[in-house]
Amino acid sequence: MEIRVFQGGYDKNLCYLVWCKESKRASVIDPSVEPLPIFEMIEGENLLLEKIIITHSHHDHIAFLDDFLFHFQNLKIVGFKSPVKKLPSNYLGLANREIINIGKNIITAIHTPGHYPDSMCYWNVEKGCLFTGDTMFVGRTGRTISTGSSVEQLYDSIYNKIFNLPKTTMIFPGHNYGYSKSCTLVENQLYSPFFQCKTVSEFISVMDNYERNRK
Repeated sequence: MEIRVFQGGYDKNLCYLVWCKESKRASVIDPSVEPLPIFEMIEGENLLLEKIIITHSHHDHIAFLDDFLFHFQNLKIVGFKSPVKKLPSNYLGLANREIINIGKNIITAIHTPGHYPDSMCYWNVEKGCLFTGDTMFVGRTGRTISTGSSVEQLYDSIYNKIFNLPKTTMIFPGHNYGYSKSCTLVENQLYSPFFQCKTVSEFISVMDNYERNRK
């Protein structure tokens, strides 16, 4: 599976063009950046864009969805089965642990509420990668300030779901907020207090401290 990263949007958003090397079938994960460079790469690599995969329905992560729908016919929009925002009629809702494909590559959808009720992460075991949206960044988690957010659910999503994946899994988050655009799960655990908590109470304390000192 090939991955190309594009940065832009409202706040260092990261968008991913992902494709199967054999079939050339492709998907975009989070249409959050100006799409022209993505269109050019799709054409240059002779790809067939089939899906737009959404990590959650916050506006910045779907800001350029209409541009993709305008330029490409018969696109499927994929995300959690109960999206918070209204999405197009060709939306395909996924349950936790449901599987989709990008060509010959298998993607497992993992429901990870906390930052937002419809947050999903997408895992490919062969590549050893996880697209985390705003559930997990390099160095910290997403915030829990939106209606429907939950610190307790975020703890469960990270510590009981994401951290059950192989420690060498490379995360690809929804924003470039850390010392690099991506890192492994074990690196995040080693260097960030957000990912060293033993209890949900400790995690809540870390989150509260972050919000109090946030500039």
